[in-house]
Amino acid sequence: MESVYAMDTFFYNSLGHYPFEVRCEMLRELGYDAAYLTLWDEQAWTDLEKLPQVKDDYGLDIAAVYAVLDVTLPKEHTEAAKIVAMLETIQGCSRVELALTMGDSRYVPSDPDGDRLALEWLSYLLQIAERRGIQISLYHHVFFWLERWEDAHRLISKLSHPLLGMTFSSFHWYAVDGTKLNEAVSACLPYLHAVNICGSRKLPPGGLPASIECIDQGELDLFGFLAALKKHGYCGPLGFQGYGMGGDTYSHLERNKKALKLIEDRLAKHPNWLLA
Repeated sequence: MESVYAMDTFFYNSLGHYPFEVRCEMLRELGYDAAYLTLWDEQAWTDLEKLPQVKDDYGLDIAAVYAVLDVTLPKEHTEAAKIVAMLETIQGCSRVELALTMGDSRYVPSDPDGDRLALEWLSYLLQIAERRGIQISLYHHVFFWLERWEDAHRLISKLSHPLLGMTFSSFHWYAVDGTKLNEAVSACLPYLHAVNICGSRKLPPGGLPASIECIDQGELDLFGFLAALKKHGYCGPLGFQGYGMGGDTYSHLERNKKALKLIEDRLAKHPNWLLA
């Protein structure tokens, strides 16, 4: 892969969270290529100011900044305005991942009747992205309006903008559907800015539809998943998802790096070991 990064979801657990600087130190020591920032609390918004120094201080790139945008909000709303201001001013990172919601429950997940609102917002944000040279990657997310990769694909096809693409998440694909992998990868490939993965197994109703685990655990065949990416020619950034895993962050990140190396070695040795 072009580069390997860890989403900062790994660094939060029931005891608290690791400061941004500690996260970068761990990632550097473990040989990762990039860090990642999720804008989900006030501290994370403050950490935006630290991004320009990450390359010099830790030798890491910033794979992306992740934000959730409610496309039913007017642009002057406080939460929406923060995202606009972030795009206008961000330094040290050239890609923003956007998950799209409909906060007033006007539309159910994947309802194409919501496309108008999403396209209006994206057209506006892409004008800023053009000035700043920033890629916008749509992020499909279970339970959100933009829930499936098909939703991202539909919006991208309608706008056809060179800076608009998508991130494909093995977890959110598997949790929502988990079928037709080759069809999904083939359709998304022209627009893929990044892929993130984790081990997963289906869970009983009542919470998340699937688990998030290290990549050598779970029932999702990540060797088969990565083989499909390779088959279709994807070689861009690869991230690890760690939301809700808890436990020893460093050990999880180390384990994933080692497991990925074993999978990549096996793929190189047996390029024809593909899922039917």
